[in-house]
Amino acid sequence: MSLRVCFLTLVISLFSHAASAETQWRIGANLASIHINPEREFNEFNPGMFLSATFRSGQRFEYGVQAGAYMNSYSERTIYTSTYANWRIAQFGNVDVRLGGFVGLFEYPVLAERARGIGWPTVGDYILALGPSLKIELQSGVDFTVGFLPVKTKETAGVFTFQMSVPFGGRR
Repeated sequence: MSLRVCFLTLVISLFSHAASAETQWRIGANLASIHINPEREFNEFNPGMFLSATFRSGQRFEYGVQAGAYMNSYSERTIYTSTYANWRIAQFGNVDVRLGGFVGLFEYPVLAERARGIGWPTVGDYILALGPSLKIELQSGVDFTVGFLPVKTKETAGVFTFQMSVPFGGRR
């Protein structure tokens, strides 16, 4: 219960900043995943969509919230909400390279019981997931993000995830 309250408080706090002058609303697509040393076949085509709000958009440090749904690696629907932060580590002409991380709650009924069994935080069928990310952001506003879930199970040694997004509505 306390994890749910903490996460909800964090999301409400971050969305309260959505009216600030440096917020960029984005719509994006969840695309694919690659499992490291898989012991079974996974669905690695993971179509889905998300909506995000990036605060301090365009600054050296930016952070935001994201919510969406996709077809997961077990060929089931996953609904999720997460928060992220990243720092611009390099700039090449019209391209920003950003390094950061994410944390969120992801619906995985097939994994929730196993997660509870090892003491990993869950809320119902939602599991806590976190990891580093690398974002390539073009001056046009289009961005591509690679995330990494550092899981070590009998089935895989980790998962790379791929997303892209575009801005809409202009910066506020």
